[in-house]
Amino acid sequence: MAIVTMKRMTLLAMQADKDKIYDALVRTNAVQLKRSTEIPKCSTVNPSDRMEKLAEKVNRVEESIAFLAHQTELYNLSHKGKQQAEFPKNSFARPRTEMDYQFFLGFGKNVQQVEEQLARLAQLRSSLSQAESDLAQKTSEKERMLPYKDLPHPTVWYKDTESSFVQLSQLHVSEWQKLQTLADGFDLVSVEKVCEYGNVAVVVAVVHKSQAEFFREASSLGLVKSNVRTEVLPRLVIKDLEQQCLDLVKVQKDTVKQIVEMGGCVTQWKTYVDYLGLCLKKAEADGDLQNTAATYVLEGYCPADSQELVQQAIQNVSMCTVVNFDDIGEEEFAPTLTRNNAVVKQFEFITNMYTPPDYHEVDPNPVMSVFYFIIFGFMVADVGYGLLLLLAGVFAHFAIKQSTGLRTMLQLFGICGIAAILVGLLFGSCFSYSLFETPLIPDPSKYPMVTMILSLMLGIVHIVAGVACNMAVKIKHKQALSAWLTDFPWIVAFLALILAIFNAALDMAGYSGYDALRLPDIVSKVSLYVCLGAVGVAVVFAGLGTKGILGKIMKSFGSAYGLINYFSDIMSYIRVFGLMLSSALMGVVVNQLGAMVSAGGGIGYVFAALVLVFAHMFNLIMGILGVYIHNGRLQYVEFFGKFYTGDGKLFLPFGSDTKYVLVQETKGKKN
Repeated sequence: MAIVTMKRMTLLAMQADKDKIYDALVRTNAVQLKRSTEIPKCSTVNPSDRMEKLAEKVNRVEESIAFLAHQTELYNLSHKGKQQAEFPKNSFARPRTEMDYQFFLGFGKNVQQVEEQLARLAQLRSSLSQAESDLAQKTSEKERMLPYKDLPHPTVWYKDTESSFVQLSQLHVSEWQKLQTLADGFDLVSVEKVCEYGNVAVVVAVVHKSQAEFFREASSLGLVKSNVRTEVLPRLVIKDLEQQCLDLVKVQKDTVKQIVEMGGCVTQWKTYVDYLGLCLKKAEADGDLQNTAATYVLEGYCPADSQELVQQAIQNVSMCTVVNFDDIGEEEFAPTLTRNNAVVKQFEFITNMYTPPDYHEVDPNPVMSVFYFIIFGFMVADVGYGLLLLLAGVFAHFAIKQSTGLRTMLQLFGICGIAAILVGLLFGSCFSYSLFETPLIPDPSKYPMVTMILSLMLGIVHIVAGVACNMAVKIKHKQALSAWLTDFPWIVAFLALILAIFNAALDMAGYSGYDALRLPDIVSKVSLYVCLGAVGVAVVFAGLGTKGILGKIMKSFGSAYGLINYFSDIMSYIRVFGLMLSSALMGVVVNQLGAMVSAGGGIGYVFAALVLVFAHMFNLIMGILGVYIHNGRLQYVEFFGKFYTGDGKLFLPFGSDTKYVLVQETKGKKN
């Protein structure tokens, strides 16, 4: 259980074999490429134009997939209760499409077919857009014509005479009386309301040309000249527009149906996206190579135990290739690949959210996972909640076959649910009901000091583990003397501190059930002296390796000041007690509420059951959210802060970062 040893791979091959070697490396899933070291008389290529074109293709296909998904969603919403269209999705929980390497790497043979499908979708999309545009236009024209639907004549019928203006106009119906009054004030003006639609009145104004002033005054009332011109009756025009709208709606529906029916092509399109992504990676890799006219040099990283696999895969596709594998230098960068057992592997998710470990440091996951497990158990501390989490983890393990974010999260909670069960048994709590009359650890709501002291002691042990990991890092980097003289004394000091204050902690807890655990007074006294002595050693030797007397003194002073930081770190573990207590008290309140609801009997039992189920689920979800955040904080700050740099980059094999498909070797087939 550690960081996997890496090898730096250098490959010299023929230009003609480049693509075959790329595919061979993809099949191994064991090589991460890097920019090759500059070599005299070798050149590099600039693949930016090619990469830009590939990126444009990827965006075009992705956008087509998104458009089809949107149209399918709208189609399904409009067809509730009927046969709905299906659209393959890739969500947080949904597995990727599994695919054989041979098919994936040879997908280029299907490109023409996929491009024809995408062109067909583009054509349908254009038709849909045109239909929508035409429909909007015709609808607007119809809306503009509706006020004139009862007009007895075509609008062109209303035209000026030699001596008068004849104007067809619109007016808000509330202004009609005012318009009449205004017209009465002129000698040669006549107005008539010929039809009405909603709040719009259609008015014909006959005005002698000498009375043109009328229109200027009428405009203040909102009288607007009509811009509608029809050679036939408006109602006939409206009827024709309505039919055109119906035809366009039918075109829309037919086009959408044809679009939705293309949902079966989506799997191919998603494969095409990943295939183009691989082509993009190849183009990017081309820019990192050192080239001659006939050969090229490629460099990368490979796990030491995959060396033979990679070499054999390359030899299978090219006989004119030279491959060397070299050790990674002490100061040389290398990507990080951790290899842990199935349980610890679930906790790598927590570490990687912070930052992956550097290749040259110690893998924190084996130790971190133990403490994350224990602290999680103390924060939840309930058999019932633990069982629910365990069931969720088991469900995720069997129901979600591929490694997804949701599967990892639920499996992690399932494992930690075991801790919650175990600690819950110590407290005798199941959904905040007491399992035992006298549990091993008393109820935190009745004896809060017991739980708080346990939290602080757990914190001390956690910090000791962090310092021990720092020792391991120093020893790995050949700084054993510093490790034993500056770190080990702190470990001794903290462990001795627990023994020194143990009896005082029992007295402070105020719980007589632990009196049998009291240590002899001599142990407490000796432990106190050991603690002080160990701190003194750590402070004195803190300046080890520092040049100059002043530098050593300042280093020692800083180490002594570090006692304050250690005290602050220990106090941070009160949050373990806080989360445990808040969850327990909320559970008690829920149970009391359920008891009150059930007091009436009959239907009250049903409502009480519903209250208990939903309220406990809410308490669990809120509790898990708090536990996830605060437990992670204790790992990141109090634990990692003692030794962990976390400047690493995860090992990412060439061609492995697919989005939609999971490419793997067919069972029984070798690379």
